[in-house]
Amino acid sequence: MHKKTSPSSRVIELDALRGIAALAVVAFHYTTHYGQQFGHMTPLGFGFPPGNYGVNLFFLISGFVIFMTLERTRTAMDFVVSRFSRLYPAYWVAMLITATVVYTVGMPDQRLPLPDLLLNLTMIQQILGAEHLDGSYWTLQVELFFYAQMLLWFSLGMLGRIHLIILLWLALAIGYGEVVQHHMHFSYLARELLILRHIPFFALGILFYRVHTRPDEKLLNYGMMGLCLGAIAIADPWVYVWVALGCCGIFFLFVNQRLSWLRGAFFMFLGGISYSLYLLHQAIGFALIHALESRGVPSLVACLLTLGAVVALAAALTYLVERPAMRKIRSRWRPGNLQLKSA
Repeated sequence: MHKKTSPSSRVIELDALRGIAALAVVAFHYTTHYGQQFGHMTPLGFGFPPGNYGVNLFFLISGFVIFMTLERTRTAMDFVVSRFSRLYPAYWVAMLITATVVYTVGMPDQRLPLPDLLLNLTMIQQILGAEHLDGSYWTLQVELFFYAQMLLWFSLGMLGRIHLIILLWLALAIGYGEVVQHHMHFSYLARELLILRHIPFFALGILFYRVHTRPDEKLLNYGMMGLCLGAIAIADPWVYVWVALGCCGIFFLFVNQRLSWLRGAFFMFLGGISYSLYLLHQAIGFALIHALESRGVPSLVACLLTLGAVVALAAALTYLVERPAMRKIRSRWRPGNLQLKSA
């Protein structure tokens, strides 16, 4: 008999992890990435390169939560409405805010041609050949294609064979890595649609969900995690093996109930605004840092002031747009059927 657990308390911890990952990405962008791309007027003297890998923790979280969500979903359209209500209303308003800042006080290089700006409304602008309004948007396309794959397996009734699906994913990821390492051609469209550069991280999240909910599969799932790490070692630069091991360490603590301290008020707030913070922080942040530094504000002070501004903006977007829109769309689709606390 499989052990079924209530996800509600777990989602609080996952939200907190998502918030920490988002803050790590912000720290990387405001210190290291901004310095590399534009150069701070007064050198900070430090950076935070590890924050660049916060997105990999996002991918594990998505693997865990999307599989959990699909196990509680009755129809494919329930899942589609759930994902749409979670992602797009906040995204479109964030785009409007970002475009307003970028086209008024932003740097010239941040301003896209109108066709590219309109294609950004799709969230898959990269595969359509357009530039991102905000550089962080690239992960949203990755997430959408993961959702699409999982929806396909759900619709085919194949989620019960998830281990075979993961083996297929890993084989494709290794094949892609080998092709690249031997300087051979691989279809860009296939690589992006199948998210071959990132799929082992999503697979790790799914396997941790199985460890958490199915103790009888523990050895199988940990063994499959070893295969995921092996695939990453073959297909990717070695730094991603260390990133994957770090993410696995965090999730090992999580599934063994060692992260209950993340239920504190600060982490709950940070987790609650994490999506909006991620959407708003980079393009707006770079524009504000540049504007402040141009007016003589020391770089560190400019970064801190910008962080405070985007956190406030993210909180407003979360509580005024993201959550109300999500509740309204889901209640109109099928009252009581879609739960607010999905991914």
